Amino acid sequence: MEYFPNVNLRRIHEVEGFHQKLAIILNDEFVKERESLESENKELEEVVNGLELQMSEMGVSTQLSPEFLDQYSRISRKIHELETQNEAYTKLNELNEKKRRAKQALDQSIEGILSELEVAINAEMKELNNRLFDEKRKAPLLRLKAFNSYSFFTPDDDGTGTNFKGLVLFDLAALRLSRLPAIAHDSLIFKNIEDESVDGIMQLYSESEKQIFIAFDRTNSYESTTAKIAYDNTRLELGKNGQELYGEDWKLEENDNASKL
Repeated sequence: MEYFPNVNLRRIHEVEGFHQKLAIILNDEFVKERESLESENKELEEVVNGLELQMSEMGVSTQLSPEFLDQYSRISRKIHELETQNEAYTKLNELNEKKRRAKQALDQSIEGILSELEVAINAEMKELNNRLFDEKRKAPLLRLKAFNSYSFFTPDDDGTGTNFKGLVLFDLAALRLSRLPAIAHDSLIFKNIEDESVDGIMQLYSESEKQIFIAFDRTNSYESTTAKIAYDNTRLELGKNGQELYGEDWKLEENDNASKL
């Protein structure tokens, strides 16, 4: 009160009272623990005395030499080391077995998933391929050999046009079967595919409920339905004489080999 006139003495008394109660509780715990340890110590002493009595009756000295104790200590440590090594070896074998079973289960799971994907994609590509032509033609096939290995081909036909057509059908199948929101195809793809297949592909594009972006030219080379689909869905049309992407042809030189770019 002399140094801190505004101090809350009641609060200080409450805290001090709590400390005193806590000290009483801890002291009781210490007493109980000491009594418990003294009881255990007494039991151990009785066991030791009993063992010493048995040794005396058998004529064995209860006074062990330092050499004996050292030898006993070395043997005890060696036994402990060997037991630890055995436990580690056993544990290693258990872990290796668990790893083997886990890998086997993973391989089986991957194999099952790949098989389902392969069947679904091939069925979708076959259905799409049948819609391209009046007669039935062989559809592209996907073979998923492992999670990091595959083959993609059209049976008995490895032509460039067939390969590009297979690529388009695969993309369309993936678009329809997955959560993929959109696909994009460059005009280079269509230039390598026969006109009849391009007409069918454009029809498949038009029926898609998801977005498909393509670069397409030479519309007058295909059926009128194909040209109509292209023009009805055109968002950007490029050409010469001001219809370039940025309004002028950057390839042209103005003077002294200076580029417009």
